[in-house]
Amino acid sequence: MVLFQSGETPIRSGAAVVLTQAGPRPGTLTLTNVAIVFETTGAPPPPGEGWGSPGGAGANEYRIGLWRVRQALGVKGPNGPVLQVNLLARVLSFQVDDIPGWAAVLTEARAHAPPPPADVQARRAMKKGGPAPPTRCAFCSQLSPAGSTKCASCGAPF
Repeated sequence: MVLFQSGETPIRSGAAVVLTQAGPRPGTLTLTNVAIVFETTGAPPPPGEGWGSPGGAGANEYRIGLWRVRQALGVKGPNGPVLQVNLLARVLSFQVDDIPGWAAVLTEARAHAPPPPADVQARRAMKKGGPAPPTRCAFCSQLSPAGSTKCASCGAPF
């Protein structure tokens, strides 16, 4: 069962099989107003296949912020049609019952999703010649101004 974060609401949920290099992994795919959440009942997807660290209630819940989603569409997979979700640097494939419906709702949710986190936006701006991004503290997770030698919130050294 997905534990929703503050301000997060479910949009759609259903049975899905994520196709990985190590083989198919069944679970539940849930779309919220801020993320795609995949809960697997078996072994978790291997690292490096587009899923971040496990989080939520159990060790088998994986979240991807909608700001990372570039496109969702139905394509031909090795064993029939699949839902393909194009992320910033990876592609995920799901076997779901209603591919056009999932693609449409993902596209709509992405259009209304919150923007990327502030530190991601700052890194993007820096690549375009903008100022350096703020530094995130490893101890308290708060942001400090760029160039700081210690955390502005808790005082931990960088």
